[in-house]
Amino acid sequence: MSSSRSSVVKSVVKYVVAIFLLGLVIGLNWKGLKELKFSEMRVDYLMLATVLYVGIIVGQYIRWWMLVQALGLPFRLRDAFRLGMVGTFYNTFLPGSIGGDIMKAYFIAKGEPQRKAAAVATVVADRLLGLFGLLLFGGAVGGSFWLAGDPNINHPEKGAPLRVIIVVCGALAAIGALSYSVIALLPPTAKQRFAGRLAKIRRFGPTLSELWFTAVQYGQRPLVVLKGIGLSAVAHTLMMFSFHYAVRVFPVDAAVGTLPQHFVILPIGYIFQALVPLPGGLGFAELSFGGLYELIGLAASVGVAGRLSLRVIEWGLGLVCYIAYLRMKAELPNPEAIDTDKVDRPNSAL
Repeated sequence: MSSSRSSVVKSVVKYVVAIFLLGLVIGLNWKGLKELKFSEMRVDYLMLATVLYVGIIVGQYIRWWMLVQALGLPFRLRDAFRLGMVGTFYNTFLPGSIGGDIMKAYFIAKGEPQRKAAAVATVVADRLLGLFGLLLFGGAVGGSFWLAGDPNINHPEKGAPLRVIIVVCGALAAIGALSYSVIALLPPTAKQRFAGRLAKIRRFGPTLSELWFTAVQYGQRPLVVLKGIGLSAVAHTLMMFSFHYAVRVFPVDAAVGTLPQHFVILPIGYIFQALVPLPGGLGFAELSFGGLYELIGLAASVGVAGRLSLRVIEWGLGLVCYIAYLRMKAELPNPEAIDTDKVDRPNSAL
């Protein structure tokens, strides 16, 4: 009872913080938001952004299914969509930056009790692949615009923040690729020796050892990883276009970011959003996107308005996923038993 009450209190606090932060962001940008031409709302842009966002989540479900299949776990594409929709609902409305991932990990592990760590590792691998894709996207695509002579990126002063973002994203993506290469190229004896050392760790040893073997398995399947990166690239491209149109839903006299600018700053915004354990990053996401707009010399209120338009789309799709969640609730094993506030504990999903 005490643990349950503490969980409820934490959740309520996170909602209060999120709503307060969103209200603060709207208040700070109220002057600019009042200048939006609501009567000239572009429904076509809103619908286009929605269709693109559907493509994003479908791509994410397929990518996860591929990663599960690569480990030889019996998992249908239909299952990936069922559990993926539950995850989308949780990530959209419930506290915890990775609460939806924990739900997915819990359900897939219930179906594979002998390989729980491997099943959970697929969810972790999917999240890491998505993060790597964002960094690679920001570095590679932004770098391409930079080399092509985009005036906003090559501007001596205003383009400086964009160039820094491109370099940092490229460097982090390179570190990620190098780490994967090291795991893939390690000799079998070294892999076994490291697994043995992990297994000796008190309490968490067997789990860590199995997670390591899962990483090794992905290291031996570069084609699957490359396909996952390809799907991430498609999903992230749709993500950038989705915001690019969402920011134009309500016309405004102030300048709106160009497509190259969005391709550079948005990956950072989405990474920031994922780091904060608020419901769907509510409040902090709007603050981040407004700040990134200011960083490139544009009105923060325009970035905030675009993120709010996208928020409406996310809520709508989240409700659709909620309906699917209610339909599948009876066939899933006791989802209410999961405490998503414990997601940071080492073996909370095992």
